[in-house]
Order: sequence, then C-alpha cells, then structure tokens
Amino acid sequence: MVDWVKIRDDFPTVKRKIDGKPIIYLDSACMAFKPNQVIDALCYYYHNLGACGGRSIHSLARETTELRDAAREKIAKHVNSRSTNEIIWVRNTTEAMNLVANSLHFEKGQEIITTNLEHHSGVLPFHKVVKRKGLKLKIVDANDEGLFNIEDFENAIDKNTKLISIVHTSNVSGTTAPLEEIIKIAHDYGAYVVSDDAQYFPHKKMDVQKSDADFCTVSMHKALGPTGIGFLYGKEHLLKEMDSFLVGGDTIKDVKYENGEMIPTYLEPPYKFEAGLQNYAGEIGAGAAVDYLNSIGMENIEAREKILTEKLFDALKDVQGIKIVGPMDPSKRHSLVAFKLKNIDTAGDIANYLDNDVEGYKIMIRAGAHCTNPFHYSLGIKPSEGTARASIYLYNTEEEIQILKEALETLGELIAD
Repeated sequence: MVDWVKIRDDFPTVKRKIDGKPIIYLDSACMAFKPNQVIDALCYYYHNLGACGGRSIHSLARETTELRDAAREKIAKHVNSRSTNEIIWVRNTTEAMNLVANSLHFEKGQEIITTNLEHHSGVLPFHKVVKRKGLKLKIVDANDEGLFNIEDFENAIDKNTKLISIVHTSNVSGTTAPLEEIIKIAHDYGAYVVSDDAQYFPHKKMDVQKSDADFCTVSMHKALGPTGIGFLYGKEHLLKEMDSFLVGGDTIKDVKYENGEMIPTYLEPPYKFEAGLQNYAGEIGAGAAVDYLNSIGMENIEAREKILTEKLFDALKDVQGIKIVGPMDPSKRHSLVAFKLKNIDTAGDIANYLDNDVEGYKIMIRAGAHCTNPFHYSLGIKPSEGTARASIYLYNTEEEIQILKEALETLGELIAD
C-alpha cells in the first residue's frame, strides 16, 4: 500500500509558501517537481565529481562514467529495451524528434504522416525535412475530443510512407493514441513509427518491445528528472543505419587525413549520436528519477492518477460556464484537463487570477496553446486565447483539486457580477 501523503514529503517544493500562501501546483504536464532523491543525485555529481565521463581515466572520471552508464542501464531496463545501445541521451523530446528527422534516410517522393494533435516538436522537424528533401507530409485529424479513428491511418498510409510521427498521450486532450495498432499498420507497409512519449512516460509503464515502436522520445523533466535531459529510444539496427545528427568529440573512433581528404570513422550507437561533453549530472539524475518511479511502481502511479484525473474532471465539469477540451468520459483521458471559461478572453486571465487573487493559496496551472496550435484552431480556439490546463502528478491531492474547483467557481461569480 503506497502512502501518498508521505510521498509528498519527498518533494520540497510542495511545502513552499509564496507571499505567505501555500502553493497548489497543477502544472506537472509542463514540468514536474523533483524529489529529494533526484536533487541528491545532482548534488552528488557537483559536490563530489564534476569531471568528464568517458574521456579521462582518473578516479573522478571513472566514477562519472560508471554512474552515467548505470543510468543508461536503468532507462533501458525501465522501457524494456533490448540493449543500452538503443538509449541515446538528448536534451529533451524536441531534440530527439529533430535527431530522427535529420538522421533517417529519406528519398524524394516519400511521405511522412503526422496529426493535428501533435506538439509542435512532433511535426515541425518533419515539416522542415519535407521541404528540404521534396517529401510529402500527410495529416491525420483527431476528432474534437482528441481521439483517432484507426481507419484514417489505414487510408492515409501507402507504399510511399516512410514514417509516422504520433503523440502517444496528448498534452491538451489527455487522450492516448492506439499506438500498437498504428505501429502494426506502419510495419505492414514497411514504414517506421516515432512516438512522442513526453506525456506518457511519466505516468504509465512503457514497453518498447511489446509495442514494437521504432523510436520513442522522452523528456525527463516531466518525469521527476532534471531539466535538460531526455532520451531517444531507437531500434539498434535502425540507429546503425542512420546518419549522425551532431558530430564532434566523443562521436569519433578515428579521424585521419589521406591525400588531403579527411576520413572520419564514427563510433557505433549510442555514442555516434552523443557529441561533445554531456549533461553528466542530468544523466545521473535521470537514473535517480527512474529509481524513484520504480520504488513506487508505475502500476501504482497509474492507478492513483486515474483516481485523481476522474476527481479533477468531475470537479471541473460542474463549474458554471466551463468548456472542457477532450473527451467527456474521464476514463479516456489521463492526468490533465484543459478548459475555457465563458466571458473570459484568454486562458492567461484565468491563470493569473488563480496565481495572484485566490484567498489563502497560490494555484499554478498552465495557460496558452501548449505548443499545439493546429489542434486549437481545429476547435475554433485562437492560440492567442488558448486554454487553461490543470495537470496532476503523484504528489497532488484530492483536497487541492477541490480548492481549484472552489476558486474557479468564485471567479465565475465575480465575472457574473
């Protein structure tokens, strides 16, 4: 039995007060708080190591290398990768998507399929490569609830399709795509799939062998880990075939000049994709974050958040004048609710009120288009208006959700007056 109240003690920021007010943090879909265990791992590197990993051979460097290698092993085990060679350290999901877009081999006339529900990072890197290489970009539309019809993917794909880029769990609708079905369709045509798992990885167990995904992209800052660190999972045989994205130190086995020509020999994955000095503290912290998640159990986290998501949805749906984005069946969404309020011009006005004008608390949510302008346009919502988004994680409580509801009800009354 998980003691969720005790778990809150691991997160120092939840105890912070600003202007004498306790904070209620409902913006974990943007950035999750860090537990003491992750903070300690970061501090250990900076206090006790501070050295290069994989270059020097002295004691500090050897320990740094051992810890970052152990962190990579933890990530590989957590997602059930076949090998640590399939885990590439990157800064975030955005960099991972750019790596795939710029490193896969595309031929003129080939197609990339993506959707109107994607985070900008899941489509813009591919839009650029389409323009540069003479490819075709196809868009599959989600419905107004953020749900996909699998037949739309079957109709969109053909022999020219090289890649499908799909958001696994949406950061606006909270819906989860039928990833395994999409992957099967793609593989039947010899196409690959890259999934945006930024909102999936923190909340549910990932199994890359079960899904048969070709590439998965993750930002650790949404999963209790440090900022500036994430990872790309890729099947090893595909990584070996791909071009390097960034090159330089640590990507090279050898470089020499022969007859005035430079001849580089690149390392095998993952190292050929990890140019230059790395974020060693971040990698070690990412390993600590995975340890923390596993100490609780991803199944327990998912079950707890299912309850909190339903509580959040049920609380908000009764607020007068609210318009909720995404499915009205809370079982079809996870960890967040995006919404608008009648007679309020922008979502920023809602967020500012909650942060500054609620008696006794500072309630923190996200406001904007959440880097999903196309989906907002499809709903008739201008990105400048945006939506407000409340998102939960394992350290949130039902009491906090109730306080949010009461604050929004008070705001509605003020507008009505």
